Amino acid sequence: MSGLALAIVIVAAFLHASWNFLAKKSKKKMAFIWWFLLIATLAYLPMFLYYWPRQTVSPAGWACIVATGILHALYFWFMGGAYERGDLSLVYPLSRGSGPLFVPILAIIFLQEQLSFAGIVGISLVILGIYSIHLKSFSVVSFLEPFRALRGSASVWALCTGGTIAGYSLVDKVGVGLVYPPVYIYLMFVISLLLLSPYVLVTQRAELKLEWLVNKGPVLIDGFLVLFTYLMILFAFRLSKVSYVVAAREVSIVFSAFLGIVWLKEKHASQKIAGAALIALGVVFIGLSN
Repeated sequence: MSGLALAIVIVAAFLHASWNFLAKKSKKKMAFIWWFLLIATLAYLPMFLYYWPRQTVSPAGWACIVATGILHALYFWFMGGAYERGDLSLVYPLSRGSGPLFVPILAIIFLQEQLSFAGIVGISLVILGIYSIHLKSFSVVSFLEPFRALRGSASVWALCTGGTIAGYSLVDKVGVGLVYPPVYIYLMFVISLLLLSPYVLVTQRAELKLEWLVNKGPVLIDGFLVLFTYLMILFAFRLSKVSYVVAAREVSIVFSAFLGIVWLKEKHASQKIAGAALIALGVVFIGLSN
């Protein structure tokens, strides 16, 4: 993985963990998500209008845009449900960590990517780190806890979130080769907002006003970060293999674990720090891979 691609991914990972931290702190998650999607589509409209006349989108490009828009709408819906039900330091690692597990297999099958030994070691360390973050202690019995946690509703919603991440990552790897990223991502966000709007406007009309009054500042911050951080990842997709990018961006779990422990006072700090260290080491191996 090139140094430039890795640097882009690490910066994006930090920003991604930051906007998820703000989303977790919100009162009504889906109302908060709807607001920052609306802000993102308004704030980045000038960017889209600048690049749109310079871009001709093929039918295959449109297919990728529609597919990723649908998958991202599901992603935001599942993410909001997961944060309503579980801690940041549980939901974020499980949802983000599902990607490195599924994407390499799917990328080899559908995109014919070939992974180096260092890349495979790195991805394995990332997955092991994600597993470790779920532990409540370093005892033998505790090693079964992550499997028990999968029975909880928060974990189910988080795994569904991870499934959408795996799906849209593969679509977007193809899509950014067909459509310039600023155009691609903007249309993706518009589709996601349109798909989520009927549900949010019907079921959470009262919550929308309250969420804006209470969390206007975080909404505006996330409105900028949510599109910007993934735009960085789309450019990284153009520079490196999707399997490496998806795994390397899970260094964001390190940042989310820190935020969850320090700011939200979540428990089991030692296990989360150990898992974060394994993830960071895995990212180092990915950085050394070809």
